[in-house]
Amino acid sequence: MQLLPYDTFTIHTRKPLEDVIEQLDAQIEAPKPIRWSFSRNHALYEGTINSSGFKINRIIHYRNSFIPNIQGRFEPSSDGTLIRVTLKLHPFVTAFLVFWYLVWYSATIPLFLFGALSGDVDVITALQFVGMPIVLLFVFWCTFWYEANRSRRELAQIILEEPLGQTISSNLKRRALWILAITAIILWNGVFLYFLPSVQRRLPSVTSKYCSQNLIQSPYCNFSVIHSLDGHPTASAIAISADGKTLVSGGQDKAIKIWDLSTGELKKTLQSDSGEIEALAIAPDGKTVVSGSGDLMVRIWDITSNQRPRMLKGHSYRVNQIEIASDGKTIISRTYNEIKVWDLVTGHLKATLPKLSATDQEIGSLVIKNNSPYFRPLTISPDGKRALVELGNKLIMWDLATNEQKILQKKAAFESIGSARISIDGQTVVTTSSSSKPVVLKVRDLKTGTVKAHRRVISSPSQSSLNIVLSRTQATGTAEVEDIISSTKEGLTVWNLQTAELEAILETQQMSHLVVSPDGKLLAGITGDADNRNTQIKVLRRP
Repeated sequence: MQLLPYDTFTIHTRKPLEDVIEQLDAQIEAPKPIRWSFSRNHALYEGTINSSGFKINRIIHYRNSFIPNIQGRFEPSSDGTLIRVTLKLHPFVTAFLVFWYLVWYSATIPLFLFGALSGDVDVITALQFVGMPIVLLFVFWCTFWYEANRSRRELAQIILEEPLGQTISSNLKRRALWILAITAIILWNGVFLYFLPSVQRRLPSVTSKYCSQNLIQSPYCNFSVIHSLDGHPTASAIAISADGKTLVSGGQDKAIKIWDLSTGELKKTLQSDSGEIEALAIAPDGKTVVSGSGDLMVRIWDITSNQRPRMLKGHSYRVNQIEIASDGKTIISRTYNEIKVWDLVTGHLKATLPKLSATDQEIGSLVIKNNSPYFRPLTISPDGKRALVELGNKLIMWDLATNEQKILQKKAAFESIGSARISIDGQTVVTTSSSSKPVVLKVRDLKTGTVKAHRRVISSPSQSSLNIVLSRTQATGTAEVEDIISSTKEGLTVWNLQTAELEAILETQQMSHLVVSPDGKLLAGITGDADNRNTQIKVLRRP
């Protein structure tokens, strides 16, 4: 057998040409446009035969597009007849394979190669997509040569008047080809879908980064639990005041609870009439709390009084993030597809993003809808002045005051952003991927839009997303640095904001909805499941 699906061979017989044509004609019938697969009353081959040669293919009762086309040419000789036979793929099948492989590799090689280099695509996934067509090509090769060997044997038996049937060696060859094909597919899927990913997950060692090893000098290793707040079993959102003295929690019970962080005591409960609490923010004065709810409302609460909240209407979807600008006068709320800016004092709606409109183009009686590009808010800056959004396939930094838009970077084809945070100094943005594969952290420079660092979070491959917060610490002297914090199965995990290098892992219970106080000394998160009404709020403090 050869590498390419093409074969030639010669059969020599002492019989005259007329006898050869008669013997072949008995096993060849005219082609039929439709052939019922359950019918067995037919010759071995279909096609045409004449005094110069034949063009035939074998009649089969199963699907196989890789049956060889068989062409024969008769040549009289001094001692009989020579039949020169050529076996090759159908031209349409050959053209389809060439076209399909050109299209596949012209698209997948750039996408998966650059995706693997940038961290958006797992290396194993890239190898699967690039290599699987090669495995399939090997299977196609096996199917062609199985049919080619069988046709070669049968033609020789017909012309030389030998009994038709399979020999032991031909049976072994056929079985060997199918075993090779099946083994190739099993090995490919076994190695690349199970063994290599599991090996890859075990390769990086993070044991030296655990705070318990006493080898890491990180201020985050000094965090310890000071309160376990049990009084809000359906908590799904929390916020810490600017002075670090108050924590508020909101939940599926539509209640907002006010906690004293110095004692861990519940000071007050504010009950909403409708809407599960999904987002919270505390104004710089420490007296005003703003909530976003599942009933599409933004509510402004005065926690020093028993007055009913002011309600701001206008959202068309659940409100999932609330920020209060650093001036203490502006509220920014977002849903999955819009951002609204409100005046905190008057409740007046100041702006709605995006300010994009769909335009229709009319061509005679035909109306073409030109819809606005997909808009998805990702996060709002801590000072409430800017927002990071997805607009089509671009990452945009949107100035909420001037409506100015700055394109940071086009998203990679396979990049799916799960969470994002803008640094406190406004110079950096951190995003995490959202996929079934290990999460990827990306650190971008907001001035240039370039990716400064990316890191695969291989210690948490089972998480589909990674909730992150940014915290600042005083490193040396008066200089402050920011770090990325997330709660994973390993514990409270800290990465360097500039390099995305893993710095420390504090072994704690896994938490969600992390929040950090402005000075970085308090951290809170929710454990348990709000649906099961068993949540608990953990509050950690470091010196």
